[in-house]
Amino acid sequence: MLRGLGALVRKDLLRQVKDPRSLLIYVAAPLLLTLIMGLSFGGGVFGQQGISAIPLAICGGELPGGLQDQLAQALQETGLFQVSWTDTATAARQVRRGEVQAALILPDRLLDRFFSHEEVTIELWKDPNSLVKAGIVESILTAVVSRWQAGEAAYLALWPETLEEDLGPLAGPWQDLTSGEPRRMLRALREDDGALRRDMLDRMERGTAFFETMQEPVVRLELHDRQDWEAAGDARTSRNLYDYFLPSFAVFFMMWSAAAIARDLHREREARTLARLLTGPVHVGAVVLGKWITTLVIGSAQLLVLLLCGGILFGVRVLEAPLALLLVSVATGAAAASVYLVLALLVRTEKAMDALTTVFTLVSGMVGGNFFPVDIMPASLHYAGLATFNYWANRAFSDLITHGRGLVAVIPELLALASIATVGVLVATLAFSLRQRQGVAA
Repeated sequence: MLRGLGALVRKDLLRQVKDPRSLLIYVAAPLLLTLIMGLSFGGGVFGQQGISAIPLAICGGELPGGLQDQLAQALQETGLFQVSWTDTATAARQVRRGEVQAALILPDRLLDRFFSHEEVTIELWKDPNSLVKAGIVESILTAVVSRWQAGEAAYLALWPETLEEDLGPLAGPWQDLTSGEPRRMLRALREDDGALRRDMLDRMERGTAFFETMQEPVVRLELHDRQDWEAAGDARTSRNLYDYFLPSFAVFFMMWSAAAIARDLHREREARTLARLLTGPVHVGAVVLGKWITTLVIGSAQLLVLLLCGGILFGVRVLEAPLALLLVSVATGAAAASVYLVLALLVRTEKAMDALTTVFTLVSGMVGGNFFPVDIMPASLHYAGLATFNYWANRAFSDLITHGRGLVAVIPELLALASIATVGVLVATLAFSLRQRQGVAA
């Protein structure tokens, strides 16, 4: 049986390798899509990792030119934004056309309102076609405003009289400063009899206390994701988004390849190849195992090629635990081979199998974490994904590549994939035997 099994595997592998369409499906197309997605996320030999700077328009506020430049520079130095000052009409047009992902609209007399404790309302216009980047701007602005509101509440709790008072002696000099005439404010300070200086000193002390409280909160929350590279003293401080998406993309591409290879059962049946094989000394189990091993080898190889290309071209951490990566790839290929062989034997025509595997792959991709990182899946999808092999594969690859963990961390996933593969082979063998006895296998 082993000699016959080896011959069947060699036959199937040679046929797949010699078929240019198969190579296009298994290697060329996934590599091209992987390259496009990698270039979209950036990183590796193609430049800086992460999302590119978000175009952001700012208008209004009536701020002096120097303050405008400082604000724009501070935002751009974060690496998150590409800032441009403009008017509201231009900002509205840019947001509608998608030229900027968001526009920050400051109210008139911003500084006067702020230091006079008047209500300050900041508007954010978002590009509806850029949910991710516009959402990032909204999240950052919401966090900043929430923190400021908390600090303001603490400030007014200490000095409630601020709600009642105006600028007092500072009213005139402050107007000079905000209107771009600091020399007039300096002249007023030189000629002052002391009241203006005391008022300014008092307000500066309060303001300093407020800003120090905002910058150095007493209560802090620190989140630490203990990872292998951190424990080893790795200086890596940021992760490429591709670290999250490459493993799930690779598994998803491999699922289509496994379906294409399992489809050969129907093609060989229609070409009478199976009939000729089964009339000889070939056991039914050898036919099933031959298809299973062929799918396992090609699927595992495809996974490893895509992951290694991601590591070489885009700096994805795929070789932190090479043995674990190899075992997970093989286990994923084995589980996929079993599942798609069972699906191939549930129907009697290639056309029916195409429809079945398409639906199965898309649904499994949604509940198994192939369309978005498995780490951020809602709890309901986690429970639904437990029944799919790709969920366990995505979890294992996420542990290895995204979180930098080792072999011990993925043992539960390996056991789940091995169980699915074993049960699938047994079910496929039983189903093929039943179909042979019914006279419809070949």
